[in-house]
Amino acid sequence: MRKFVIILFTAFLSFAAHASEVQYNLKIDGITCQSCINRSEAALKEIDGVKSVKGDVEEGTVTVCADEKVSLTDKQLTALFSDKGFNYRGMKKQEQCDPA
Repeated sequence: MRKFVIILFTAFLSFAAHASEVQYNLKIDGITCQSCINRSEAALKEIDGVKSVKGDVEEGTVTVCADEKVSLTDKQLTALFSDKGFNYRGMKKQEQCDPA
């Protein structure tokens, strides 16, 4: 019985940790090299509440995992990427971050 309670409690904590995250899948034109990804990742990581950022040069995408309190906007992302020399094309938001 004790093992069951521990397993149940661990599962609850795991669910609670994921329930408070949001993932933004960003499409960016002009990201052609790892340096481009690094500059984009650094800028996004400066946003309070952003937990992780992962870029994909081949797909021209950047994935952002953040606290659910973070609300990225098209206007904000257009300015951020324009400042880095890239063209922000849009995003898809999902209610939970993909496992790392």
